[in-house]
Amino acid sequence: MMDEGAPGEGITTVLTGGRVCTLVRGAADAEALAFAAGKIVAVGDRDEVLRAAGPSARVVDIGGASVLPGFIDAHHHVAVSALYGGRLPLVPPRVIDIASLQSVLAAAAAELAPGRFLVATAWDETLLRERRAPTRAELDDAVPDRPLFLLHHTCHRGLANSRALELAGIDARTPEPPGGIISRGRGGVPDGLLIEQGMSRVESLARAELAKIDELDVLERIAAHHRALARAGITRVVDTAVPPELLAIYRESARRGDLIVPTHACPVSMRGWLEPPLDVLDGPHTGEGDDPLTIGPVKLVFDGAPGCSMCLSWGQVLGGSFRSLGLALRHGTWDPVRTALSVEPRVGRRVRTGIAIYRQQEASSVVSAAVERGFAVATHAIGNAAIEVALAAYEAAGSSLGRAGVPRIEHGAFTDRALAVRMAAVGAAAVVQPAMLEMHMYENAARIPGLPFFPLRWLAEAGVRLVGSSDYPVHTFDPLVALRTAVTRKNARGVVVDEEQRLTLDEALAMYTRDAAEVIGCDARCGTLERGKRADLVLVDDWSETLERARIRATIIAGRLVHGRATP
Repeated sequence: MMDEGAPGEGITTVLTGGRVCTLVRGAADAEALAFAAGKIVAVGDRDEVLRAAGPSARVVDIGGASVLPGFIDAHHHVAVSALYGGRLPLVPPRVIDIASLQSVLAAAAAELAPGRFLVATAWDETLLRERRAPTRAELDDAVPDRPLFLLHHTCHRGLANSRALELAGIDARTPEPPGGIISRGRGGVPDGLLIEQGMSRVESLARAELAKIDELDVLERIAAHHRALARAGITRVVDTAVPPELLAIYRESARRGDLIVPTHACPVSMRGWLEPPLDVLDGPHTGEGDDPLTIGPVKLVFDGAPGCSMCLSWGQVLGGSFRSLGLALRHGTWDPVRTALSVEPRVGRRVRTGIAIYRQQEASSVVSAAVERGFAVATHAIGNAAIEVALAAYEAAGSSLGRAGVPRIEHGAFTDRALAVRMAAVGAAAVVQPAMLEMHMYENAARIPGLPFFPLRWLAEAGVRLVGSSDYPVHTFDPLVALRTAVTRKNARGVVVDEEQRLTLDEALAMYTRDAAEVIGCDARCGTLERGKRADLVLVDDWSETLERARIRATIIAGRLVHGRATP
């Protein structure tokens, strides 16, 4: 809603009375900024900007606020959240144990039309009293007469009842998928837990039904989510998992004018976002389209979450194990030990843990296929072993790698110094999520010697371009939380984790503005506040090094006020 002193459309607007942080390399802060027709027309000292704006300009005193380039969230899941996020969240206080989970599912099933898929989300075994996933039999007791799919809070595993497994053709004879697990009980019978590519068959069936039957609801949720992005100061977003049926819904959303935040959609396979995306390589390519909807890099997934692919020395294993035991004794809970044991180690000269979705040859092949078809690549790789595979595949692609855009490592959470140097050498950016330090699952994870979690300082020192993001719905998409965590390195307990990996506030802000725009390939339009660029900006109150009281006052996209008010 416009207020009397707010920026308007069709006239030149001058913002003054605060600090303008341009993020232009080598430039000092400015006193004022003017924009018209959606573009910045002047930035500099107040008198200079007023002269450029002309006598008919509307002058808005922003009352001491800081004007920043709009935030860019470079790894977010808008479409998947819109499809699944309106479903049944299985979280406290409504769900605290398996009995309450069964009760919620049974009640929801009773309200659905016969035969419809029941889909629920956000379950987390660590938040259940039993500290385990419900079994297939327990799911069947709650919902015996329709297919049931429960998506984990990480979006990397799921649960299915007998009816859903039957529809997907999963039984005791089904072979193990190459990049996943079908958890089994006695006689090899699936027990309902599907991990990584193991969930693709069921998830794709549920997704296809939801996208077809609930398209109008999904469109409404996309529109609502974009309004929420604007409230958080986000003026551009990269959706890193968009299968073809959701891309079609995105196009309809753009036609309706609901994509108020310009969106880059990253194609993934119709068969599931964890599957090799070979089936979409003949579709729209990176860079096709224009605001508000552009095709981004193709998304690849090289390891699991939370079962990321790691390769550890025995010293690292022993060091991490002792620290896990220490955390358990200190906090009076065995969760740190459970976290350490959940990685399912495979023992040899070195210890390998987690799920590696591709062998090296397969990884190199899929990367080469993507870049040869004109795609930039964004590869999910959390663990150091997966990062090694991704970088080797990037190196094998040679000079064609960056032709369509900057290659990306999504997450890169456990990167050592040597991998950081290789990442910089191949020209890859690290798309990181510093706010994840505050997640419950990481407050009980012991530090691994030589592998700090999100080693932002090491990456920066190696010359890797750092890009900030949220990975929503895995965690909050509030950029102020992410910026604060990148600077303080505090976890949910308020404990500083790997203090030496802290960034300065200026470095952290660049991750969410200028550097993100450069990696995404839209730096000619946004990311800094300078003449000729789009007027994508955010007004923040109480901007300071600690960000303890900082809050978003207003968000402006292409010169249009989409949230808040410019005046105090």
